[in-house]
Amino acid sequence: MKILILGAKGSLGQTFVDLYSAGGGSAFGGKDTNVTAWDREELDITKENLVSEQIEKIKPHLVINCAAYNSVDKAEEERGVAEMINGTAVGFIAKACDAVGATMVHYSTGQVFDGTNSEGYNEDDKPIPVNAYGRSKLLGEMELQENIDNFYLIRTCWLYGKPAAGKKSFTDLILELAAQGTTVNAVNNEFGSPTYVLDLAHATRALIGQQKPFGIYHLINSGVASRYDWTKEIFMTKGIKSEFNSVASNFFQRKAKRPKYEVLNNTKFIELRSWTEALKEYLS
Repeated sequence: MKILILGAKGSLGQTFVDLYSAGGGSAFGGKDTNVTAWDREELDITKENLVSEQIEKIKPHLVINCAAYNSVDKAEEERGVAEMINGTAVGFIAKACDAVGATMVHYSTGQVFDGTNSEGYNEDDKPIPVNAYGRSKLLGEMELQENIDNFYLIRTCWLYGKPAAGKKSFTDLILELAAQGTTVNAVNNEFGSPTYVLDLAHATRALIGQQKPFGIYHLINSGVASRYDWTKEIFMTKGIKSEFNSVASNFFQRKAKRPKYEVLNNTKFIELRSWTEALKEYLS
């Protein structure tokens, strides 16, 4: 079984590399797994011909796309870059996968929704993004669905986990600020589900291994929290005595609007463990 992981140096990509390299069979239950891990140095996903040639060359059975543009505020100024990486390039990968008969896994976000529904969003709810980042991710969803039938589109939320080059997760940023003695100000009126990349990777592998129907899935650690709740749990778990404040979202001057309720409902697959339990394991 040949598996190609794109975005392999990011937190989620590294987690998949570790997971599959540890053995135990492929996502489809076979015993022999051959993993190829590529990041931007090995493949520029924005070059359609290159994507097609490289995927045709190795002919993977499964492609897990963890490559993404993740800077929500910078996307307001770099819309073209965000739309290419999160949107158009997804179509390039999907076409190449379809041509070799590969299954494709791609990740999206709760920010494809407007965040006005306090009950959260189901897999078949209509996306209405409120910022450039969300629109770029929605473009990727559309490109995926237009160019391949054998896909798992997985929306998730507020990821943290194995440190990677580039953007720090919220959990690691809070720990860094606390270690520096900086007063932490955490938003109390935006809600989501902090999700551990290790749990997301295991759930993804189970989804594929159980040969669930292709389509859209929401995979997040269960439960809902604000950034303030998340910070409070981090401080309590680590025994940090530093001061931290509860603030409204307008406390920060941010270029991109955020959905108030970035809450995803998992109605189609097994429920993941609670976000507090997962966070405790990560922090231990």
